[in-house]
Amino acid sequence: MTLQLTILGLDQTGVSFGLALGSVKDKLVRIGHDPAQKRTNKVETLGAFDKINFRLNEAVRDVDIILLCVPADQVELTLKDMAEDLKSGAIVIDTNRAALAASQWATQYLPKGVHFISMIPSINGLYLRENGYDAKTPHDDLFANCEMVIATTHETHADAMKMASEISAITGAHACLTDVFEADGLFARIDLMPKLASAAVLLATLDQPGWSDAKKLASRSYAQTTESIQLFSELVNPSAELVNNRENVIRALDGLTSALATLREQVESNDTKRLDAVLLDLKEGHAEWSDLRANGNWDKSDREKIEKPGGLLKRMFGDPSKLKIK
Repeated sequence: MTLQLTILGLDQTGVSFGLALGSVKDKLVRIGHDPAQKRTNKVETLGAFDKINFRLNEAVRDVDIILLCVPADQVELTLKDMAEDLKSGAIVIDTNRAALAASQWATQYLPKGVHFISMIPSINGLYLRENGYDAKTPHDDLFANCEMVIATTHETHADAMKMASEISAITGAHACLTDVFEADGLFARIDLMPKLASAAVLLATLDQPGWSDAKKLASRSYAQTTESIQLFSELVNPSAELVNNRENVIRALDGLTSALATLREQVESNDTKRLDAVLLDLKEGHAEWSDLRANGNWDKSDREKIEKPGGLLKRMFGDPSKLKIK
């Protein structure tokens, strides 16, 4: 039995999934689709897909697995547009970081008998600090030795959970089970808050009084801090990730505001002893995290492994489904 898997959205994430799944291409037909013709033409020679379909309906019709790697502002429309072409039993896996909103759209638009789940990848520490063109380059090990968050609701079908966990393992990732609420809270802090901090620095400086001179002198710290604004990948509605996860974003911003207020208080009071202690402690903590994140060599106790029953791919690929319960 050969399964068909379509990846919608051929950015770094989508193409990297295609490359990673090449290890089982004798058992899995990989189909690629992207609304942008230019992007599609670039990936045809990479070996990430067995075929490319230029029409959405053709890309998803009679397909067993659909992997959504589209920007946050296109998730709802994509689910709506492809719904009528999905076969019963198909599994739709979304990689967008607003898991709750995506699950609600899936319930609204997808027909009965089609199963939905969120599977949100993190990036191999070796590529974490790529920027510019390199950050758009796909890798077959982009998800290797990383956490793959599998976010569920009480309606999530067992087949969808098994498929997501097995795809995670095939890509070399560690499956991390949680629910959509916890996933949204987590990504608001570790993904959206840094991008908003970048936006805040730019708001406070760009085109403000003195900018004509400051822009010529801006430092490495300014460049690196503000670079995160480019990680809002949506071309039309970059606010989509924020709006789709509004409550958690507000909590994250409150936490950031509180931290800034604490630093401001210490600077204003000239409390150098306390300020030095805080900054040195933060530098040490960041260095420790950075080293661990780069090599992925986390404490084994952080990854409680349990055996899961064989899923839809077990007969083809063995039993890779080792899950971490969050």
